[in-house]
Amino acid sequence: MAAAVLVPIVLAAALAIDKIREGERDAALRGLRETARATALIVDRDVQGALSAMKALGNSRSLEMHDFAAFQVEASAIDQKPDVWTVLLDANARQLVNTRVAYGNPLAATTSQERVTRVLASREPLVTDLFNGPQTNRLISMIYTPADAGGGNAFVLAQVFSVQFWTPRLMKQDIPADWIVAIADRTGRLIARSHKTDEFVGQAARPDIVAAAAASNDGLIKIPTLEGIDSYAAFTHSSLTGWTVIVAAPSAAVEAGGQQVVRLAMSGMLLAVAAAVIVAAAFGRNFIRAIEGAGHAAEALGRGETPVIDKTGVQEVNQLNQAIVDAGRLLDIERQSRRSAETQREELLVRETRAREVAQAQNEAKDQFLAMLGHELRNPLAAITGAIALMERGRGDPGKSLDIIRRQSGHLGHIVNDLLDVSRLMAGKIMLERLPVDLALCASACAEALANTERAAGYRISVEAATVWVYGDTVRIEQILNNLLTNALKFSPSGSEVKLVVREDSGRAIVTVTDAGTGIEPELLAHVFEPFVQGPPPANRTQSGMGIGLALVRQLVGLHGGEVHAHSAGAGEGSSFEFWMPAINTPLEAPPLSAPPVSSARKLVYVEDNDDARATMGELLRAFGYEVLEVSKGKDVLEAVAAAQPDAVLMDIGLPDIDGYEVARGLRADPRCNHVPLIALTGYGQLRDKEAAAHAGFNAHLIKPVDVQQMVRTLEGVMAG
Repeated sequence: MAAAVLVPIVLAAALAIDKIREGERDAALRGLRETARATALIVDRDVQGALSAMKALGNSRSLEMHDFAAFQVEASAIDQKPDVWTVLLDANARQLVNTRVAYGNPLAATTSQERVTRVLASREPLVTDLFNGPQTNRLISMIYTPADAGGGNAFVLAQVFSVQFWTPRLMKQDIPADWIVAIADRTGRLIARSHKTDEFVGQAARPDIVAAAAASNDGLIKIPTLEGIDSYAAFTHSSLTGWTVIVAAPSAAVEAGGQQVVRLAMSGMLLAVAAAVIVAAAFGRNFIRAIEGAGHAAEALGRGETPVIDKTGVQEVNQLNQAIVDAGRLLDIERQSRRSAETQREELLVRETRAREVAQAQNEAKDQFLAMLGHELRNPLAAITGAIALMERGRGDPGKSLDIIRRQSGHLGHIVNDLLDVSRLMAGKIMLERLPVDLALCASACAEALANTERAAGYRISVEAATVWVYGDTVRIEQILNNLLTNALKFSPSGSEVKLVVREDSGRAIVTVTDAGTGIEPELLAHVFEPFVQGPPPANRTQSGMGIGLALVRQLVGLHGGEVHAHSAGAGEGSSFEFWMPAINTPLEAPPLSAPPVSSARKLVYVEDNDDARATMGELLRAFGYEVLEVSKGKDVLEAVAAAQPDAVLMDIGLPDIDGYEVARGLRADPRCNHVPLIALTGYGQLRDKEAAAHAGFNAHLIKPVDVQQMVRTLEGVMAG
C-alpha cells in the first residue's frame, strides 16, 4: 500500500522538480532580456536628450546672425564635459565651432562631407559608428542634425561622444557583479563594456553575437565571452542608433538557482519517503488489530448483543465502533421520527385545508365587494342619468333634478375617496396635516351638517360635547365622525336617536357614537374594522355599503395615535363605537374651520383638457367672484399666463400634449411668469404625486373631486402668500 502511494508521488515530484529547475533558469534568462532592454532605453534616452538640445540650439539667434563666438558659449551649455562636446559645421563640412577648443584657435580638418551632405538633404539626424576623431585622435561616435538657422541648409550641428561617456551609463544599473553589459556599433565594434573596458573597447565583439544581432532585432544565445567564460547572452537594438546592447551572464550562475532548488527538493522528498515507510509499517499493525476489533463488534450487533468496545489508536476505527453501538439506538429513533413525521404531515394537511378555506373566503369576499361596488356605483349613476333625461325633455322640476345630480355626484365622490383612502392607508401613504382642533366644535359641526341632509331625515342626532382639544387633521377627523354617524344612521330604524358624546378622561379625548339599531353579532364584532367586512343589510336597505368605512376609521384613528373599539350586546341590541385620541392643552388661538372670504378682482388661469370639467369648474370659480381665463392645452399656458398676469394658475396634470409638470417648469423658468402661484388640480393623489408637483414648482396640490371650500381656502392662501 505504501509503495502504491509513494511511487506516483516520487514520479510526480521528480517532474515538478524538473519544472522548477526550468522555471528558475527561465526567470534568470528573462532578467537578462529585461536588462538588455533597459540598457537600450538608457542609450535612447541619452541620444534623444542630445537631439532635443541640438534642436533648440539650431534655432539660436546667434547662429542666425553668424555670431559664432556667442554661439560657442551657448553650445558649451549643452556639453557633458569632458566626454561630450558640440561641433558646428557648414555645408562644406568645415568646422566653424568646436566647444572642445577655445574659440579662435585653429580647428582640425574634417573628412565628413558625405555625412553633412546626407543630413542636409534628408533633414534627418544621423548617428555614426565608432571611429577615431580628427581633433582628439580618440575613439568617438557622433550625432549629426540639421540646424534650422540660416534657412535650414547652411549649418549642421553635431555632438561628439567619446567611448568614456558610455561605460559609466552601463554601471548605473543594479545587476550582479558577474554579468557583462556591452554596446556594439553597427559594424560589431564595442563602444562600451562593463568589464575590462580598456582592453576590449574598440575591438570587435564575438562574431556569433554579431551575426545573431544582424539577423534579429533581439534574442538570446549561448556563447563564450571574450574572456572565454561559457555564458548566456541576451541582445537587443537601440531604436535611435541601431547599436546592439548585449547582456551576458555565466551559464553556471544562471543555472545555479535551479540546481539548488533541485537539491533541496530531492533531500526533502527522500526524507519524506523514509518517514512515510516507517509510519506505514507502524500504522499497518495497529490498523489491522483495530479492523479485527470492529469486525467482532459487528458480529455481536448481528447477534443482538451489546458489543464490547476496545479503545484503539485509530480514530476512524473508534468512530466505526461507536457507530455500531449507536446503530440500534438510531433504529429506535428512526421509528419515532417516522411517527412524528406522520403527525406533522397530518398537521400540514389540516393547515393547508384551513388556508384553502381562508383563500376561498377571501375570494368570495372579493366577489361580494365587486358586486356591492357595482351596485353602489349604479344607484347614483342611475339617479343622475334619470335627472339628466328629465331636464333634456323639459319634464319635472329643474331645481329638483339639479339637487339629485348634486347629491348623487357627492355620493360618487364619497365612494371614490373612500376607495382611494383605503388604498393609501394600506400602502402607508396618507400624510396628516395636523393643527390644534376643538373636537367638541368639530363633532357639533359634523352632526349639524349631517342632520340637514336627506340621509338623516326621520332621525334624531343628539350631541353632548365637552370642549377638548387634540392635535389632528381636521379633514380626517370629520371623515371619522361622518363615517361613524352615517354607519349608525344606516343600521338604525327610522325615528330612532343617535347619540354623539365628546368628553375628556385621563388625558384622552374620547368620542362615543351610540345607536339603537340592529346591533352586531359576536362573531362579526371581532372583524368589524377589517376592510370589506360587513354584516347583513338592515331591513330598509338591500345593500349596506362596501365595508370600507369602519376600516378607514380604524386606520385614521391609529394615525392620530389613538384607538377605536366597537361594543354590542348582540342582534337587535344596538351598538356603540368609541374612539380616543391624545388630548392637548387649549391653544392660545384657534385656527379657522371655514374658507376665508374671497378677495375681489382676483384673476385666475384655469388649465383643463376635459371640456365639461373645464366649463363647470370655470363657472363655479366665477360664481365665487374670480375672473377666469380657461386654457385647454399645455402648449398655450405660458403665453396665456404671460399675457394675463393672473393672481394664480389652477392646472390639471394629465394634459394631452404637455403634462402639467413640464408646463410648471416652463412657467418657473420664464421671468414673466415665475412669480405666479401654481396649484395642481389632479386625480393623481399619492405621496409621490405631491412630491413630483412640489419639485416641478407647484405651490399646492388638490385632488379631484375637490371640496369647494377647501379649493377656495387653498386659492386664497397661496395668493396671500
